[in-house]
Amino acid sequence: MIKVENISKSFDGVQVLKDISVTYEPGKCNMIIGASGSGKTVLLKNLIGLMEPDSGDISYGDMKMSQMDYKAKMSLRKNIGILFQGSALFDFATVIENVMFPMEFFTDWSEAERRERAQYCLEKVNVIGSDDKYPNELSGGMQKRVGIARAIALNPSYLFCDEPNSGLDPYTSILIDRLISDLTKEFNMTTVVNTHDMNSILEIGDRIGFIHKGQMLWQGDKNTILQPSCQELHDFVCANTLARNIIEATNR
Repeated sequence: MIKVENISKSFDGVQVLKDISVTYEPGKCNMIIGASGSGKTVLLKNLIGLMEPDSGDISYGDMKMSQMDYKAKMSLRKNIGILFQGSALFDFATVIENVMFPMEFFTDWSEAERRERAQYCLEKVNVIGSDDKYPNELSGGMQKRVGIARAIALNPSYLFCDEPNSGLDPYTSILIDRLISDLTKEFNMTTVVNTHDMNSILEIGDRIGFIHKGQMLWQGDKNTILQPSCQELHDFVCANTLARNIIEATNR
């Protein structure tokens, strides 16, 4: 479990996060949603330690990040998997080398052990027979799958996904959503997904936090988001739904 307590963050006197409090639970897809510029990416960076809040604290289990020494932070880092927006695979490395990469830094496993674990993770995301291919030989959806395999390579308790469906077609997006959700439940990970994709929100949003102008204005789930009591969330949902309906009507 991750607990965020009253964190705030400013840049050059401009407050980007304002007194954010939220809890992310294991075994669930916990989603951060909001329009571009709302602060959701800054929140995600604070969660994974790329930034530090100006005030407030973030706890992993019973450990506060502000009280962790270097050794504790490195131990936590081994327990975190990250799926980047653009997959962030190394072009110079093969598929299996990409998945093995974090093991080289955080484990003392042998080459054979790392390869065996990488192949297991690739099988979990249904990437078979592509070990020796390079990222530019894969489709966007396959690259995302390899990115997920690398993110779970160290069997993390925490998985962070930054716009996992960016650049994917609707069908592939649904497959990636379901894969993330299935792995979350199978491994009981605390998964946090940063997105503005309403399809993803309605597909896998077990817990949802809506950020507007740096404030957490609403929290709920995919079953309650379509009847929000928050006007700003209502506008966000309607704008996304309207855009989707216009596209579907045009293609009929």
